[in-house]
Amino acid sequence: MIRIAIAVTLLFGLCIAQDKKQDVWMTDFAAATAKAKAENKDLLVDFTGSDWCGWCIKLDAEVFSHEEFQQAAQKNFVLVKIDIRQDKSGMSKELIAQNDALVFRFGINNFPTLLMLDSETNVYDMLGYQKGGPGPFNEAMTAKLKKAQGFKASLAAAAKKEGVERARAIDDGLSALPESIMHLNFELMKQVITLDADGAAGIKDKYAELVTKIEESRLLQAASEELKALIMPHIENREGEQALAKLDAIIAKPKNTIQHQMALFFKANVIMDVTRNVQEATAALMAGKALAPESPIAQQIDQFLKALKAAGGK
Repeated sequence: MIRIAIAVTLLFGLCIAQDKKQDVWMTDFAAATAKAKAENKDLLVDFTGSDWCGWCIKLDAEVFSHEEFQQAAQKNFVLVKIDIRQDKSGMSKELIAQNDALVFRFGINNFPTLLMLDSETNVYDMLGYQKGGPGPFNEAMTAKLKKAQGFKASLAAAAKKEGVERARAIDDGLSALPESIMHLNFELMKQVITLDADGAAGIKDKYAELVTKIEESRLLQAASEELKALIMPHIENREGEQALAKLDAIIAKPKNTIQHQMALFFKANVIMDVTRNVQEATAALMAGKALAPESPIAQQIDQFLKALKAAGGK
């Protein structure tokens, strides 16, 4: 009995040790950022789906669960897990809202995605699943960290400058990044535009069009999510008239052109779902397109109109 008790005690102690070893990921992004600043470290942010994403689960099992990775990563990074779970029953409303906001901010479309950020949350590279376990992953992580030195040096120089000289230093940093990563640094690009407002330094135009597209995309996504939240409960309960009434209220007093156009697009969809009135749906679509004929929503409207015509509408 004594031997069994000792064995159970040792096993229990081992389980505790393993749990502690696994508990290296923070979930509070603001707290992790503060910790990174205090410890002069970067952030490794894992966008994952732990209860549905097969590659995320493989990455956890093959890399993140190993002490070899944990020890190597924590030398330079504060680890942050942004878990976009299907089952959110164990998550607070604040955590869900934070995670959704970060997915939106960084435009995350693929899982797993691991972003490498400095302590000011500027993105300098990313990682994903790769075979081979913690060894190859650590090598890739270290190589990307070393490659980011030019970016970090430029931003450090920018912090000591003002005006156009600051803009030039930020531009140097952004130019050191791959284009796909540069696009994630929306706030830095906006700084350049503000600092070179008159375009005299010739830097503003390099980022102006891209920033406009990102702003438009964010407004579009925000409008879509807001309208979905507004009408989906009614759609699910087959309350089409109530959904249309809420959309009409938005159309009557829209926040901006994007929301107005999106509401008309949604209205056409609901009309076809509820009454199948092709003429009314077409009228809503045409009114929406007239608001901004070259917008991304207008392109969707054109596709919808073609579908209606193919189905026998006029």
